[in-house]
Amino acid sequence: MLYKHPYVILRREIDQIDLQQKYIEEEHFIYLYEDRIETAEQKFDLKIVFDMSYKMLSASYGFFYLHTTKGVSTFQIKDEPDELIIQFRKVEIK
Repeated sequence: MLYKHPYVILRREIDQIDLQQKYIEEEHFIYLYEDRIETAEQKFDLKIVFDMSYKMLSASYGFFYLHTTKGVSTFQIKDEPDELIIQFRKVEIK
């Protein structure tokens, strides 16, 4: 593994007792390897990844975009992924 960057998945649940809506935040990681990128849900061969970008919407949250030949995958992030992108540039397949 070359680098890992955290992302979060927010789940919305309804408490069955008081019927209140609550959000549960789960932390996961985007793992960069020399030949692939892995998340909790998917694996991407570096051959299909052609770019990465992000946009912070506030001081607390933003979105990380993984651009692939099969479309764009979006991940909610709390921290800027600059180092992940730098490390990706070193191993990306052009």
